[in-house]
Amino acid sequence: MKIIVDGRRVGKGNEACYNECIAYFKKMGLNKRNVLHEFYHHLVHVFDWNLTQNKEERKANWYSKVIMENVI
Repeated sequence: MKIIVDGRRVGKGNEACYNECIAYFKKMGLNKRNVLHEFYHHLVHVFDWNLTQNKEERKANWYSKVIMENVI
């Protein structure tokens, strides 16, 4: 996964987005939680898991929350 800080590629109201193995972040959105959230999207993409968009977002939020509480 490649990380790029380029707020122009991130949609309005969002701090980060993931597209084709590249995670884009706004300058203020580059933090541990957002990186973990986008990393989960990367895992879904690489392992080709079939998840609905809603379920993928919920699991990405859960993943970043659990990692932040237990590891970091």
